Formats: sequence, C-alpha cells, structure tokens
Amino acid sequence: MTTLTRRALLNLTLIGLGTLLSGCGGLLPQPPEAPRTYLLAPELPSRSGSAPPATHGKRPSLRVSAPRAEPGYDSRRMAYLEQDYRLDSFAAHEWVAAPATMLAPLLAQALRDSGAFATVSEDDQGIDTDLRLDTVIEALYQDFRSRPSQARVQLRVRLVDPAARRVLATQVFSDSEPARTEDPYGGVIASNQALGRLLPRIADFAATNVGRVALKPANLP
Repeated sequence: MTTLTRRALLNLTLIGLGTLLSGCGGLLPQPPEAPRTYLLAPELPSRSGSAPPATHGKRPSLRVSAPRAEPGYDSRRMAYLEQDYRLDSFAAHEWVAAPATMLAPLLAQALRDSGAFATVSEDDQGIDTDLRLDTVIEALYQDFRSRPSQARVQLRVRLVDPAARRVLATQVFSDSEPARTEDPYGGVIASNQALGRLLPRIADFAATNVGRVALKPANLP
C-alpha cells in the first residue's frame, strides 16, 4: 500500500468518525431547561376620583387573611386543560410564587383603593381588625378545549366578623379572558386581565357588606 493510499484511508476514517460523533450529539443527555417564571400582577383601575362608599359613620378596619387554593392550584405550577377533568401543568413554565401568595397584596391594594375601610392589613401583620376577608382560589388555568384558549379564574370570598365569629357574606367570583397567543405566556396575560377585573368586584362586595358589622363607638377603647 502506497503512502498516498494510506493517507487517503486515514482521511476517510477521520471524516467518518466525525460524522458519527456529530450524529450522536443529539442522543447525548441535555441539561434541563430552566423554567420561565411569571407574575400575577394585574393593573388595577384607578379609583382616585371616585368617592368612597357611604359607611354611616366610622369606617371599619379589615384584615386580608392568607388566601388558600384548591388542590391543583396550590403550587407554583401553571395549570392547563386540554381534556375534560384532566388538569396538567406546563413543564418549563411556572409562577414566580404560588398564586395564593401573590394574591394577598393584590386583594389588599384593591380594598384600600375602594376607600370603604379605615385600614387594610395583611394576615402576617398580626393586627386585630373589625372585619376579615377570606379567599380561596377555586380555579386558575388556561383552557385549550376551545380556540382561542381561555384563561379562567374563580375565587370564593367570604367577609367575616371575627369578634362575633359570624360570616357576614360569601360570594363566588369568576371571569375568563381569551388568550392572544396559544402558549403559556398568552395564558399569563389573559389571567392577569381576568384577575384585574375580579379584584375591584371583590372590593365592592366587601364595601357593600360593611354595614352588617356592629362597630364600637369611636370613643370606646
């Protein structure tokens, strides 16, 4: 075998080996994709020009208890539905925190904006108040059973008189919004829009039922 022939065979072997290695590259284990995280941060309508609801005297104080979530919505995982009764979660997309955690300050801000309450505090501040608002997330998912897909949000709310250990009012609030794009980010935008409409309605519900609590006169301790 001549030197030229040996070199030709060597070159062909190296080319074949390179092709084999490049072809196997797709079979090698790849590092997992870092999850993309999203916020529940709806833009609330301004109420700066509106007068607070009439409260016939002293305005009550209100505490927003830590919201809870039904199973399937009690973690950072972003839920979606493609078939009836089957709730799935996106693999590489999630909320930056559990939705119930993000909901508490949003509720508090909407209630402050209503002007119906002397103070609005959150559960972790340990303040005694005249009223308490309890919230449960009953649904928060992107529904792909129709096109365009829909973000669906449902919250169950109750207004409580802690001193009397009495539920003053309870109501379920739900809303939906078509997604602009058929992907998780489209669902995030739609969820925020739906929630942005629900929060003022919840604040109005609480303000409407303020008169059901018996407040102490302002001069009593």
